[in-house]
Amino acid sequence: MVPYGLNKDQFASMYQRKLDRLSDHAVRTFQDLLALPVDPGVDEVNLEIFPDEYGGAPDVWAYWLGKNNKVDHMDPSLFPGRSLELALDLNDLADIDERYFVGSDEFPGLRLTVSLLSRWLAEAWWKAGGWAYPVPTTLAVHDFGSYGSVQLSKGGR
Repeated sequence: MVPYGLNKDQFASMYQRKLDRLSDHAVRTFQDLLALPVDPGVDEVNLEIFPDEYGGAPDVWAYWLGKNNKVDHMDPSLFPGRSLELALDLNDLADIDERYFVGSDEFPGLRLTVSLLSRWLAEAWWKAGGWAYPVPTTLAVHDFGSYGSVQLSKGGR
């Protein structure tokens, strides 16, 4: 457990070290994902970070979207309408005292973590070869105000 009491710089450094330890796994996970064929009906892919407001491990999901989205829990392919939780093993990020996240007026833990996590995910995606992904892909933080998004690939089938 990371106890409460770090300043912003110490907190960011600690969180970045945790992410760095997970980098090789994240790159391999993205390489495996990027190697899968994408249905020609997919027009875009969105990766979304779902932060835990109480300091739990965040989740990252990928969504393949197109004009004719479908729902099919048995089809393992990357078709329009497919969603997939990415197995990035972020559980180590849950051992941080929740006071860094609750009462964000006192400490901006959530803002710091989503910023660091966004940059780390984008870097892992690109290291895995994701810039050449054939479908336009963006990364965003789910329901986090005007945080914005990062373009991970332009596509260009």
